[in-house]
Amino acid sequence: MTISVHPGADDRDWGGRLPRAESIELDDDQRAARAEILERSARWAERSGFAPTDDEGGLIGPFTAFALRPEPGRAFNRWVQTDQRGSSLPATIREVVILTVGVAWQAEYEIYAHVAVARTVGLSETVIDGLRRGSTDGFGPDELAAYRFVDELVRTHRVADDTYAAAEEAFGRDGVLDMVHLTGMYLATSALLNAFAIPAPPIPDPS
Repeated sequence: MTISVHPGADDRDWGGRLPRAESIELDDDQRAARAEILERSARWAERSGFAPTDDEGGLIGPFTAFALRPEPGRAFNRWVQTDQRGSSLPATIREVVILTVGVAWQAEYEIYAHVAVARTVGLSETVIDGLRRGSTDGFGPDELAAYRFVDELVRTHRVADDTYAAAEEAFGRDGVLDMVHLTGMYLATSALLNAFAIPAPPIPDPS
């Protein structure tokens, strides 16, 4: 399945401050990394409902950075895959965590991608919209505990005792550890996206 970006966008500078991987001469390791991304990460992205490439097949989002610096890119993707396989958190709560980070950093592509993933795993549109607007109206207890923990950590760099206690009650010690790892993962992603001013396609209206 190929997901189109948006009409008339083929000439957009999808790499931001980075050159498109397809526009420069890559060395052997960079070419291999690009092929690996297209084979694995890009397929997962499309299954999750967001575009990892432009309409001509060029990498977009963080994927260009991973191709240009293969070893850090591979290490980061191993971290992501380890979390996806072994997290104690429900898929919907993972997306609450990721979107909370992305919105706090206003990382356009992260928000675009994980609104799609959140919809795919069944997070409600009420919660998705609330995360994007900073409103917790309609959140369930676990969604609220995850949001408050991560938002407080990201924005104040600390977590108050009552916020921590609510998160631990909801998810257990392992769940809190998994939330912190996931937060760090997407803080790194947000930093990469924002440092290189990487744009995103528009977020589709819910179908």
